[in-house]
Amino acid sequence: MSQKIEEFTRDLQALPGLRAALHVYRTTLQVLGEQAWEPQRRRELLTLWRPCQERLDGLLDALPPKLAGPLRLLRQEIEDGLLDDPPSLPVIADALDALEQACETLRLTWGKGTGEER
Repeated sequence: MSQKIEEFTRDLQALPGLRAALHVYRTTLQVLGEQAWEPQRRRELLTLWRPCQERLDGLLDALPPKLAGPLRLLRQEIEDGLLDDPPSLPVIADALDALEQACETLRLTWGKGTGEER
């Protein structure tokens, strides 16, 4: 296996961590619901987004530009929704759905060798 493929496979091992962080984020968003508009809750959403953002950045660095581009756009949609005043919960939820689906597609497409195969 070439070094580039080995590095790519290693970097894709961040995928399970990203998926777990997204799950925690989605659950918190659902629990907060309309309370997410409150300043303290908004800070909580921003804080909980950080682990997702860090793991996503690691994954984006590993992916070829063609695969990374759509994920970057989804990340930007989520971040824009968080910065809206009040936060745009439907935009955030829709972008999270699309991001989770993209992660699942990556898992199915590239998961062999990362411990993610079923």
